[in-house]
Amino acid sequence: MMTNEYCPATEIQKMEQELWILTLKGDDIEAYNNRFHELALMCPELVPTERKKIEKYVRGFPERI
Repeated sequence: MMTNEYCPATEIQKMEQELWILTLKGDDIEAYNNRFHELALMCPELVPTERKKIEKYVRGFPERI
């Protein structure tokens, strides 16, 4: 995979951690959506299926939206 060849392991770990804790800040859904998709592309093992991707995406929203 491209991340293995061009991205140091420490950077991949940082992106994985960011994806793990990513949440919507304020009401900027577009920024949340864009960053989520960037991180999901770079860290596919954290969201290996479409179902897992959706679950993680929804968990990033506050309880009351």
